Formats: sequence, C-alpha cells, structure tokens
Amino acid sequence: MSLRVLVTAGATQVPIDRVRAITNVFTGRTGTQVAAAIAALPGTRVRLLTSAPHRAQEWGLPTSVEVWGYTTFDELRDLMQASIAQERWPSAIVHSAAVSDYLVESVGDGSGRALDAGGKIPSEHERLVVTLVKAPKLVDLIRTPWGFTGTLIKFKLTVGRTDAELEAIARASMRHSRADAIVANDLAWATERAMVLVGGNPVEHLSRDGLPRRVAALVREATPT
Repeated sequence: MSLRVLVTAGATQVPIDRVRAITNVFTGRTGTQVAAAIAALPGTRVRLLTSAPHRAQEWGLPTSVEVWGYTTFDELRDLMQASIAQERWPSAIVHSAAVSDYLVESVGDGSGRALDAGGKIPSEHERLVVTLVKAPKLVDLIRTPWGFTGTLIKFKLTVGRTDAELEAIARASMRHSRADAIVANDLAWATERAMVLVGGNPVEHLSRDGLPRRVAALVREATPT
C-alpha cells in the first residue's frame, strides 16, 4: 500500500463582508516545498491543500501532487474534514497552514449598529467595529472528532520568544494536539532556521533549506506502509 500524505499550506482568510477579509502574511511556500520533498519518496502519494495553488510549480511542486486550493478558513476546514473524516484518505498529515485564530462574529458602525455583511459594506462609514471570536484549532480536530490515527506533524510559530521558551511552548503544543512531531519557528528567524521536536527526543536545529527533506524523512520513518 502506498504512503498517502496530506499537507496543508498557506494562509486562511476570514471574510468581513463579500469583498473584505482578515488574513495573515504567510504564503504557503514552506508547506509546498515540504509537499515536494515528500512526493520524492518512492511509493508516496501527496495531496496538497494550499491557498496559493497558482504558485505551486514555481515553488518546486511536481505535477504528480494532487493540489486542492482554498481561500477561507471554512474552505480549508471543509477540505480537511472531507479528506480525513469522510474519505479516510491520508496515512500521514503535515499541517503547516497558518490558520486564522479568530473568526468574524459581527460587524457594526461606530454607534454600535449592526451592518449587513452579506454584500459590500459601504465605504461611507467613518468607523467599522469588527467583533472577533476565537476559532477552533483545526489541528486539534484531526485526532478527535475526525478520527485520524496516523502520523501527525504540526507547525508552531511564536513571536519574540527565546529558543528555550519556544521549545517549551512547542512541546506543550505537540502534547495537546497528540502530534508525533512539531516544527517550531519564531518570526524573528523563521526564514533562516527551524526547530524540530520528535516525541521526547532532544530538539533538532535545522537550516531553513534543510527543513523540507527532514520533514519528509520524519514522515517516512514514522509511518508504516
């Protein structure tokens, strides 16, 4: 049986109205390069869920990879749920997408009057008040309720943390999500290097260029075929 790996990459958008959205600065390049490295493993099938499908080949993705595009938080959640809970497709998952932490609960004007976000909110308002509510962590749905029992590798980003602080945060995050491994970065140096933690093993320090191959190796080592 072939190794089937689901990789998520990119950023989610949270709509304010039909034409405006809240998002983040991440592109999905790292996740796409991880997918390409995994696809190079013999006997491996890869499905990439990405917010930038138009840039996948530019970032080195082979045409053998199945690419599913998404834009919003809801679209990524639905695609993940379809692959994991309904199709039961992956034997391993690498969840590198930068998923929104908050969703839009309501939009109002400066006086507190609710506005209709079903179309385009007129630009005549001097102030918009956007109320956000905490979003569910998609990575924490993978084991329960979606029922995935295979290899899970997640990504974690912090801002302004020391290496020791980041390692402690990453280990706690890995345990919380019941992940087999975690790739941890701080925004200050995320384009240069990464930390990889596997279970209770000592932390590994990798260059950014070496990260995709190491994640591919972890998938191969941890996942029976």
